[in-house]
Amino acid sequence: MFELYKAECRRFRWWALGAGALHAGILLFFDRMVDPLQQPAMIYELVAAIYAGAGVLLGLFQAGSYARINQWMALLHRPLSPRRVLIAVAGGSATMLAAAVLVPILLLLIGHGLIGSRFVDARHWLLGLSGMLIALTGLMGGIYAALSPRRYGWLVLIPALLPTASMAVGWAAIVVQTGVLVALALLVTSAFKPDLAEPPRTITGLAGTALTAAMGAYLLLVVAGDLVFQTLWITTGTHPLNGVPPRGGVTEATRADGAALIEAGLAGRQDNRARLWREQVRLSEIFEVPPTMKWLPVRGELTNVAPMEFDDERRGTRWTFSHDDMRFHGVRLSDGAALGTLDVPGGFDAPPLPIEGGHLIAGGSLLGFDADDGMIHRSIRLPAGETIVARPSTAGTALAVMSDRALRLYDVRVLDESAGSDAPLATVPLPGPVGSLMRLDLIELLDGYLVSFTYARDGVDGPADAWQQIVHVTGAGTSRPVARRTLTPDFPFVTRFAPYWISPALKVARDLAEHAGSGPVPMAQRTPVKIPLSIWIAAGLLAALSAAVVALLARRWRLGLRASAAWMLATLALGPPMLFAFWLIRPNRTA
Repeated sequence: MFELYKAECRRFRWWALGAGALHAGILLFFDRMVDPLQQPAMIYELVAAIYAGAGVLLGLFQAGSYARINQWMALLHRPLSPRRVLIAVAGGSATMLAAAVLVPILLLLIGHGLIGSRFVDARHWLLGLSGMLIALTGLMGGIYAALSPRRYGWLVLIPALLPTASMAVGWAAIVVQTGVLVALALLVTSAFKPDLAEPPRTITGLAGTALTAAMGAYLLLVVAGDLVFQTLWITTGTHPLNGVPPRGGVTEATRADGAALIEAGLAGRQDNRARLWREQVRLSEIFEVPPTMKWLPVRGELTNVAPMEFDDERRGTRWTFSHDDMRFHGVRLSDGAALGTLDVPGGFDAPPLPIEGGHLIAGGSLLGFDADDGMIHRSIRLPAGETIVARPSTAGTALAVMSDRALRLYDVRVLDESAGSDAPLATVPLPGPVGSLMRLDLIELLDGYLVSFTYARDGVDGPADAWQQIVHVTGAGTSRPVARRTLTPDFPFVTRFAPYWISPALKVARDLAEHAGSGPVPMAQRTPVKIPLSIWIAAGLLAALSAAVVALLARRWRLGLRASAAWMLATLALGPPMLFAFWLIRPNRTA
């Protein structure tokens, strides 16, 4: 076994050496040009895709070269069990790939702090481990694609994309990536057998393949099915997102200008005050608060929402934030000399996100860098437990700051004062969860403000309810709702709830997998989806019908009683995706 492992290492050693040298050269080159540890998440995702692609190509080449019948029989015709042969063969390529990915990253991290006074956070050391895991996942995927039957092997690989959709942070992201790698390695073990055209022979291998194929079929039905449906709908010329949207619908509300939207929200009231408000809406400027940011920095995360640095051009200094000590570290731009640290009185509530105008959002605080004294000052601090979720914006003479709980209006001069009161002029509690809020518009009245909340996220083509609420804010700062209307869904009922009626169990599993290990994400707060009884009935009927089809196919293929019962129970639990997996894994043949 060890001799076979060494042979595979020798087989790929020059490829690994060349790839590692190229990898190290590229990383060190970019380290001299930019700070690779302060790039936006998109750059890390691109690099991860390259690692995964390299692993897939290596896996396809290695396993493909052995999968030919002559080479395959020669490989397995050894005094070793197939599992030990797999460990030796895959272990050799995995060792070389891991070295080509991990060693250059470690060299970068070691050298990064030696160039000038730049630093490496503890979280950055996980990047090397993450890159290695992603490359090895690609390797296992390539090996499985080469060895598994073509009729279902591609389907099993779809859930391997889980890390791209996972919201896990820090060590939790490493755990998710490790879990996917281990699952793929087990699938490769089940596919490493003398007859490559047959399904796995062991019960655990068959069960794992069936469950993974069912999840792949579920994702295919939901994503590809929706894409096909919308493409056909667009060709008819009646798609609401391409053309004039239906009146009173979600699409119309999200596209309307602020004045028309507020007028539509007040349409249900015909009293004198509402008529006066409508007149003011037509004559006044409408202010739209920027939408909520999808992601905010979380301490210990592997990547960055945005570069966590800013420049003090007057002093020629670049300040970069460290997650370890929660402070900014300064470096002179001219020669890279260290210039100490920069903090704010009371410390940072969370890793700050630099935004326009020299401001920073850090948890529930709005901070500003003063170029005159070179210090960071806290302009606004929200009550404990609240988080700013959108970029502050001016609305006339007020500054609108939205948290995950309320909209607050401040005197706009609060940004120019490093000290003094930061008490809001008005506080408007959000009518619903912040994650469901799609847009927020307001108008300055003679006696306060009129605020329009439009809750329509996941309501355009998804199952969430959509509605608009108008709130009147008095000059004294008190607020009360004055109008509310329900927005009509623009998409058919069947497509909006497709993830639920196709397979409720796999929908739950998908949500749990994507949110496992996630940090505090205020925008994940959503209005609970109300699933109609008809959807549950449809899901139950489809699962029962799928199980009946499985029973008929099992009888035709002469499966045993226990095997047939197991497939039927699995189909009852998971619905049509398991039927699809059964059809592919057990082809139409006589056992």
